[in-house]
Amino acid sequence: MSRALVLGTILGGLVAFLWSTVSWEMLGWHEKTMINFQNDDEVSAVIASHAAKDGTYILPGSRSTKGMTADQKKQTEATLMERMRKGPIVVAAVRRGGFGSFGQAMVIQVLCLMVAAFLLTWLLLQTNGLSYARRVLFLAIAGLSASVIVDLPNWNWWGFSGAFTAVNLVDSTITWLLAGLVIARVAQPRTN
Repeated sequence: MSRALVLGTILGGLVAFLWSTVSWEMLGWHEKTMINFQNDDEVSAVIASHAAKDGTYILPGSRSTKGMTADQKKQTEATLMERMRKGPIVVAAVRRGGFGSFGQAMVIQVLCLMVAAFLLTWLLLQTNGLSYARRVLFLAIAGLSASVIVDLPNWNWWGFSGAFTAVNLVDSTITWLLAGLVIARVAQPRTN
């Protein structure tokens, strides 16, 4: 593994983590885009009584059509589409046992960002002839692209708010712009 790839991975991941900490803990812009339920205790009790295990849940839930006739399948799908049209629609990640260790989550987050920095550093090393500024821009656009791939479909299909989506798009771009300042410095492209 090349020195540039290692440095880009570690330093880029750490810069991304530092920015993420500022973004989430100091700016508060993510939290401002989220709405609280009117009665958290009541909603928690309903979730706890109806979510059998940890996982990602969807409402309205689809039903298995295995063993149904063609007409039964058609009717089941029509009912589901009508429920989706009327709402409410919910996509929820459920952890029945709570969050767990904050320290462990922070370590996992650093590692996740280092994996992203590794991939972006590798991509950058595949380019040739870009100035430092264009390499930084390349990484910022890659960060924006990743957010577009994930956040715009969530906005479209699951109703994530426009404000929530916009903050994620901007935050991802800033994250990889700042990390890109470091990655582009240490990851000089190959000369053939």
